[in-house]
Amino acid sequence: METLRIESNQEVSKILVEGVPDRPGIAAEIFGALGAQGFNVELVVTTGGTGGLADICLAVSREESRNVQSALSELRKAVSARTVREDVGIALVSVVGSNLSKVPGVAGRMFHALSSRGINIDVVSTSLSSVTCMIPADRTEEAVVALEGEFLSG
Repeated sequence: METLRIESNQEVSKILVEGVPDRPGIAAEIFGALGAQGFNVELVVTTGGTGGLADICLAVSREESRNVQSALSELRKAVSARTVREDVGIALVSVVGSNLSKVPGVAGRMFHALSSRGINIDVVSTSLSSVTCMIPADRTEEAVVALEGEFLSG
C-alpha cells in the first residue's frame, strides 16, 4: 500500500443547518454566500432528504465559526431552514493518501481502530484521497495514536 498519513485538526467547529428544503440550488445558495463572504468550509456532509427536508453539517475553523454561524443564521430565513446550531467540542481526524478510494477496507479499518478505543464517530466524509471522521475533541490524541497503530505501524 502507498504511503499514508494521519492528520488531525482540533481548531474546527461543527455547524449544523437543520431542516433545509431538499431542492436543487439550495447548497449553491448557502455555500455561494459563505464563499462570497470569504469563509472556507473544511468539510461538508448532507443527509438525504426526508419529507422534503435535509440537514447540512459543515466544519469551519473555530476562529471563524461565530461569523459563519451568524452568516448562516441570517441566511436561514432566506433558504427556509429550520435551525442553525454550533458544536465547538469536535475535531477532525483523517487517513490521507493519494488514490485512497481505490484501496479496499480503509474506512472499515479506520472505524474499527476508533471504536476499539471507544471513540464515537459523529460524521464521516470521504474523498478520493481521504477518509475523515468528526469525533469529540477531547479524544483527538487517542484517535491519532489508534490510527497510527492501525495504518503506520509494521
